[in-house]
Amino acid sequence: MLIGSKFSKKYQRFLREIGSLSQEDTCKQISVKKINDNLEWDRTEIKNGLEYFQEIGLINTKTIGGPLLYGHVTLTELGIEKYKKLNCL
Repeated sequence: MLIGSKFSKKYQRFLREIGSLSQEDTCKQISVKKINDNLEWDRTEIKNGLEYFQEIGLINTKTIGGPLLYGHVTLTELGIEKYKKLNCL
């Protein structure tokens, strides 16, 4: 996932997708289904990515019926900063 302080290309793409859908708004809820539809990853990859991003403070997740059933995410201020930095690369 991470090597040193840099995201893998896959996670960069993941955060760019979330950032794009959020329109850099920390209040905008992004559907996990929409993220998955756009990336076409399997559920395990999405789940692991969301858990990792939440763990390092880039997103907040909202579950729908259980700890592993994510419905929506929102970017944090830190997530928006990281997204902006990725777009400058």
